Amino acid sequence: MRSAPGSFPAVAVAVLFLASLGSLPAFSQSTQFLNLEARSLRLSTFSSSYNPCSNDSNHSSRASQVDIPGNDSLLAPCDRSVSSPSDAIPVGVVPCNPLTQATIPCSASSDIVRDDLNTMGKQGQKILLARQKVLEILQSENACSEWYRSKDADPAATFRTLTFTLDHEGEGYVRYTNEPDNMNIFRSPYVAKVMQGQGSNTTVTINANGGFFYQMANVLKTHSDGGPLYLQGTRPLHVGPYMGGTLNAQVVALLHEFGHVTDLLPPDRDDYEGKSRQNTLEVLRFCRREVESSETHHLVLASR
Repeated sequence: MRSAPGSFPAVAVAVLFLASLGSLPAFSQSTQFLNLEARSLRLSTFSSSYNPCSNDSNHSSRASQVDIPGNDSLLAPCDRSVSSPSDAIPVGVVPCNPLTQATIPCSASSDIVRDDLNTMGKQGQKILLARQKVLEILQSENACSEWYRSKDADPAATFRTLTFTLDHEGEGYVRYTNEPDNMNIFRSPYVAKVMQGQGSNTTVTINANGGFFYQMANVLKTHSDGGPLYLQGTRPLHVGPYMGGTLNAQVVALLHEFGHVTDLLPPDRDDYEGKSRQNTLEVLRFCRREVESSETHHLVLASR
């Protein structure tokens, strides 16, 4: 059977019309897919450079470049206020987005050692003051910092990593020994100690009963051949040429221990040999001027 004239064009038009209708959803989905890809790309670029803890002056301008409109923004922070109501969420609140929860929180402090010392009471404050002075010395151009740089390219950065602990059981007596040849030996309690040549993140132990904090100590007399111990007056404590408990004494004590940390000074061994005293004099050979300036500058510490 043959078709009537003009029927074929009508069928063709109908087929083309239906085909065009069928292609519309596919075109629409492709556009949506491209839009989502563009949004994802912008979000990825933003997330890789965005740092909420940064003080960069371009921080706000970078954030404003991500122009994702609407309250459903993938970058919306927790509990952000909105000006228009929504059927899905309460007015005035945008819920937390899971993608923003991976952000590293801002650190409350950039100096953990300082914060730790602030928990140690008055003794911690004294260590903190001496530590700040040592950092000022090591960060400046002077003979002292140059000496430390002969072993450590950035001594201030290394010193900043040192932690501090107090030895509350440390001896607080000056031991006085009368030797058979009538030679009297006085041995003061140790001031501080540290592991030799350990470098960054070493812990410095400070005798809570020694010359870092105190100017005087009771003398405990002993005999080389044994016998009873008994107290015999008091005696001043010194760190090098400086009276114990002073800022100069505390600064030179920390510089001395830092010399051991960097392996710039040899081990102290025993005080009977005077090695510790010699090491302190070696520190002062390069650092005396900077150490003694510690008493002439007014240092203000902000407790945080």
